[in-house]
Amino acid sequence: MESKPFSEPARTTLARTLAPRGSERTTLVDQVEHLIRREIILGTLDPGRHLVETRLAEDLSVSRGTVREALTRLASTGLVEFTPGSGTWVRYFSDSDIAEIGEVFAALEGRATLHAALPLPKSAEIELRAIAERMRGLRLPEDVDDLMKLDRDFHGTLMSQQPKTKLLEAWQSLESLLAVQMVPIMRRGVGTASNQADRHLVLLDAAMTGERELLIKALEEHYYQS
Repeated sequence: MESKPFSEPARTTLARTLAPRGSERTTLVDQVEHLIRREIILGTLDPGRHLVETRLAEDLSVSRGTVREALTRLASTGLVEFTPGSGTWVRYFSDSDIAEIGEVFAALEGRATLHAALPLPKSAEIELRAIAERMRGLRLPEDVDDLMKLDRDFHGTLMSQQPKTKLLEAWQSLESLLAVQMVPIMRRGVGTASNQADRHLVLLDAAMTGERELLIKALEEHYYQS
């Protein structure tokens, strides 16, 4: 399937995200990577889409080198895949694939729960609650990038409450796949900002009960998507 140009809203998004030096996003590569990821999650760049560097570079008014580096980064996250002699394609994730990824995260975070001090310290509770409430203030789908970041922050903070270094490293090595969990939420129109905040607060409330089995069950329900 041939690559299609980005929509006008997507080009506007790129222009709006151009950031001054010293801010969180400092390079065009960062911004192009974020934009392409966002369009994949929202379905503008649908599964199986051939991502032609020249077309993307022209549509986004950046160099081919910038697009190539952004696609290389996205390939490392699993959202796109490179086939020698064929090019780069938006990766297709079946419902089964997404469910399996959810099972992996539920298993890792559930295992971490066995080593964490529960209930969580007050400082961790305050931090996690603040992250969840920041989700509530987002506008979806426009702020899906911010939602993905807050989602990573929440689960990363939860993982950091246990002392097993290798367990945390295993989670971090797969962290980029958390974005895949947003695919059905965004594409099926079932995700509101308030809903996402509430889903994460359920995890926090379970953690604050001090009951490990309750938190493990909450994690499974959080990640297992029908």
